[in-house]
Amino acid sequence: MSPRFSDRQLYEVRNHIPIRHVIETLLAIPSETLEGVFRFRCPLCAGRHTAVKPETNLSRCFHCNRNFNAIDLCMLVKHLNFVESVKFLIERNGQAPSAERKPAPPKIVVPFEPKRVPLKRPVVVHEILAGLTAKDLHEKSDTKQKGTPAISPTPDDIAELERIVHDLSNLLDRLKASH
Repeated sequence: MSPRFSDRQLYEVRNHIPIRHVIETLLAIPSETLEGVFRFRCPLCAGRHTAVKPETNLSRCFHCNRNFNAIDLCMLVKHLNFVESVKFLIERNGQAPSAERKPAPPKIVVPFEPKRVPLKRPVVVHEILAGLTAKDLHEKSDTKQKGTPAISPTPDDIAELERIVHDLSNLLDRLKASH
């Protein structure tokens, strides 16, 4: 039998774990703040026309017209069911989610630049991929020999690749930490 959560527990998880903290820290979804507006990569369409509304603790993708709460995002990014997602959020955010809990400062995302100098700090693979766009990939494929078909990955392809690389990166970090 699957565990049951009280209405209060679900309310706490949905409303008292700041959505930005879930996006940036708990799920490590590629994100950035441009001109004072926080944006993240949509886990469904990989679009960046997104926003968060702290007052309702929801996020939205204006490209695919979807709203997400913390549990929705966890289910999509971590490929977990509802119960597993709630447990993940409670465990990662402490035993008693609280409205006073502040999100961690934003991570610095280093975009991919082909002619860049060597980095002065370690970079996680998903940070590099966050700098790539379908446009970048398409431009690179146009420089190939004539007769070679251009690569045109869909936003879903890119989002899935990012999720896989992110999961692999986390696995590598855990393996390194265990040695």
